[in-house]
Amino acid sequence: MAAFATTTELAAYWRPLTSEEVTRATALLDTASDRLRLMYRPADLDDKVTDDTLYGSAVKNTVLESVKRAMTSPIDVPPVETYGQTAGPYSENFKFVNPGGDLYFKKSELKLLGFGGQTVDSWSTTRADIYQERCE
Repeated sequence: MAAFATTTELAAYWRPLTSEEVTRATALLDTASDRLRLMYRPADLDDKVTDDTLYGSAVKNTVLESVKRAMTSPIDVPPVETYGQTAGPYSENFKFVNPGGDLYFKKSELKLLGFGGQTVDSWSTTRADIYQERCE
């Protein structure tokens, strides 16, 4: 199945990509799209995206954001939260937001797409259930 966004759209959304980044981005776009499909498994996400252009745009933006987050961490640095280097009197320090370069979706993005909410149809309990009291 095709990804919900392309590397061209990622470059327009974020910044131009090098040829190495295009290869990585292609794999990440496919992975992010498939993860959303799995989350929406009871129905067909591709049909919903096709039927509702506004929803399709939200899905595409969610995929683009998740891939952008994954690609902002450099792959040539160990997955640490803080990184620094010093040369003479100069030094620089970085604190990475996503040190492992993980591909993930924010709760707000999933909520916008209608995922992740907990629902309880009915809940019935008694004092005996809660406090383990014996009813006679």
